[in-house]
Amino acid sequence: MSPRRPSNADLDDLIEEITVDCHDHEEQLGGFEAAFDNDATFPCPGTIIGQDIEVLSVATTNNRAELIATIRHHGQRYKIALLDIELHADPVTTRLVAAYQRWRN
Repeated sequence: MSPRRPSNADLDDLIEEITVDCHDHEEQLGGFEAAFDNDATFPCPGTIIGQDIEVLSVATTNNRAELIATIRHHGQRYKIALLDIELHADPVTTRLVAAYQRWRN
């Protein structure tokens, strides 16, 4: 049985908690980066285009306005947009990804 997806209200509460002191989009993105640094569990498994990968970390990078995951696949490291990966993570990390995805939309 797959874990139950958090409710929109739960995700909205988490988004508010993460972005409460942020003044603009860039600061909010930084808030999500900090939340992943503080609360997410890495490495964790994931899938991208049908390939099994290992997600090593999440960060903002190269002035991109999104979170980028550093992944390992067949011994090589790559940087991929977080939302392009299907993570198979613990409940806390899964909830953070769902909140980030809701915030981005």
